[in-house]
Amino acid sequence: MAAAWTALALLLPWLCGALWIRGCWRDSAVAGFWPMALGYGYVLGILAATLLLRVMDAVGIRLNFVCPATLMVVAAVVAAVGAWRGRTMPGRELVGGGNGEGPPGWQRLLWVLLVVWLAARLAVLALEVFWLPLYPWDAWSTWMVRPRAWLEFRRLVPFQDAGAWLGDPTGLVYHIEAWRYPLTVSLIALWTALASGQWLESSINLSWLCCGLALGLGCYGQARIWGATPLQGLIFVWLVLSLPLLDVHIALAGYADLWLATVFGMSAIAFMQWIRFQDRRQGILAVVLASFCPFIKQEGLVWLLLFLPPLLVTWLPRRYLLGLIGIIATFLGFWLFLGSGAFHVPGLGDFRITLETIQIPGLGQFHLMYWNNWGSVMENLLILDNWHLLGYLLLVAVGGIVLLRKKERGDLRVTTLFVLSMLLAVFGLFFLTEAGRWAEDFTSVNRIILHFVPALLFWTMTVFVQPRSRAPQDQG
Repeated sequence: MAAAWTALALLLPWLCGALWIRGCWRDSAVAGFWPMALGYGYVLGILAATLLLRVMDAVGIRLNFVCPATLMVVAAVVAAVGAWRGRTMPGRELVGGGNGEGPPGWQRLLWVLLVVWLAARLAVLALEVFWLPLYPWDAWSTWMVRPRAWLEFRRLVPFQDAGAWLGDPTGLVYHIEAWRYPLTVSLIALWTALASGQWLESSINLSWLCCGLALGLGCYGQARIWGATPLQGLIFVWLVLSLPLLDVHIALAGYADLWLATVFGMSAIAFMQWIRFQDRRQGILAVVLASFCPFIKQEGLVWLLLFLPPLLVTWLPRRYLLGLIGIIATFLGFWLFLGSGAFHVPGLGDFRITLETIQIPGLGQFHLMYWNNWGSVMENLLILDNWHLLGYLLLVAVGGIVLLRKKERGDLRVTTLFVLSMLLAVFGLFFLTEAGRWAEDFTSVNRIILHFVPALLFWTMTVFVQPRSRAPQDQG
């Protein structure tokens, strides 16, 4: 019986999210739509489930699975009815402006072999997830401690600092070292636990497997929508799902980095589609998913800001953009050299930006200093086994932009700026702040890079794969 409830907890958000995407995407005959809808649907559905749990607790309803599941069933039915009424006849649209002919036989064979390879890999990961108990470190100390307590109390009992815990007479306040961390990943684990009514790690950890599968489906669908052939799209997915560190985060379920990589990656991919085709539905997907990033991990707030430079370049005429850059540079110059660098934002807290310190509420305080971490970062990206040949592939992509001289691709200039923003964020974190010790001792550097990997690989694909000649029709 517990297995049936677990399956329902995994499949219901998936179905609900996919049907809502189908209802908003009237031209579902476009190549790649259904893999995209299934991939993005699961992520949106499980995030919606966490919101329902938050609302239940806020209004004082005892946490349970039946109430939010009922709401999701109703939402799925409404979406299914809307999709049925707005259905379109199947079309023969092909990506990349094809002539209607199928791919050569060798491509079909290679496609099938890659599917078998990926299926076997995911099957092995499924066994790892099911057999292994919860793994130590952050999973034990942070992400899974909270849902275990919430399951017992059937409410989101607070986790606060040690002083509040020691001074609480009710016994309803808990403490963990990372008590400020966002709640979403813990709520994902709680959702599955509420379905079965008990703490079964073998079933709770299956959400991480579903997350990896959804990432693969979403990547394949978006690649096909971009204009990739079936084989090109599957090679892109293979590049994502074959990365050792990503597979580790699926097998050793319980960490938040896989979720942030998936949510940020899917948002960035939809954003790149919007930049190229100006498809408002892709823009909505990008905005919705990006808005969840700060609620998955603290650094998600900074990753959210990475969308700002390409947005400004897309929206603002060049003269206004140059003027804005000049104003910001002048303001920062006076601020840093003449001002105190501190200001207070009501509801957020105290900010401090000086030549020595950056303080951001929710993220903490960083003392600026230079760390000569080039050797350790290059060793992680180019020599060690965490990324296979990813570092070299990115170098090839950069070379491809220079050699191919795709000046007619205005979207590629903007998405390249987006990628440079990601790389600058990694550089600023590991070379200019105290977090440089994470690269120096080979600890969190790869986990941070993982957040950007799906987006980086999709951008790499867009360098070499010609986009379709016209955008999918926006009828929703």
